[in-house]
Amino acid sequence: MKLIIGIPTLNRADLLNEALEKYFEDFQNTEIFIVDNGNQSIITREEKFAIYRPTENLGVAKSWNHIMDYADKVQATHVLMLNDDIYLGRTEHEIRMVLRNSVDADFINSFHNWCCFILTTDMWNKAGKFDEEFFPAYFEDNSFDYKMSLVNAKKSWTSFLDPVMYRNSMTIAKDPSINNRFALNKQMYIDMWGGLPTEEKYLTKFNK
Repeated sequence: MKLIIGIPTLNRADLLNEALEKYFEDFQNTEIFIVDNGNQSIITREEKFAIYRPTENLGVAKSWNHIMDYADKVQATHVLMLNDDIYLGRTEHEIRMVLRNSVDADFINSFHNWCCFILTTDMWNKAGKFDEEFFPAYFEDNSFDYKMSLVNAKKSWTSFLDPVMYRNSMTIAKDPSINNRFALNKQMYIDMWGGLPTEEKYLTKFNK
C-alpha cells in the first residue's frame, strides 16, 4: 500500500497554508501533491512535496484527475484527497489504520460533501475517471459516485475522516462567480445520466 495526499486549490492559499503547516507534522512520510489553479504563494517543504501550476484553472474534476494520474504514475495505491479550506486533524498513522481496517474498500468518504475522501487508483481507472464536463465545480462528485456504483465499488463512510476544522465552500465565498455554472452543470448531469442524483436511468454516459 502506498498513500499520497492530493489537494486542489484555487484562491484560498491563506487557509491552505495554515493547514499545510500542520500537515507537514502530521504526514512527515507521506507525499503531498498540490494542484494550484491560482498561481498562489504556497508554503513548501524540501521532501515529499510537489506543486503543479497549470496555466489556467482546471476545475475540480480535472484537478482530481491530474492528482490521480500522478498517483498512478508513482504507483500509489490510495489518494487521500483534501479540500484546501479544511484541516483534517489526523496523522498518517491514523489514516493507515483506517486503510488497514477497510482493506477491501475502493472509496472511503467523510460525511462532509467530499471535502475529504480516500480513493484507490484502481477504482479511479475502473470507474472511468472524473467527468471533466462539470466545470469548474459541482456534480463531478455525484457523477463519479454513480459510476462507482455501476462497477460495484465497495464504498464506505466514516466520521473519522470528518475534518476537525471544516469550512464549507470558502473558495466560492471568495469568488462567487465560480458558482455561475451550477444550473448548466445540473442540466449536464441530467443529460449525462438521465436524471438527477439518485434518479439516474442510464448505464453509460449520455446513454451511448
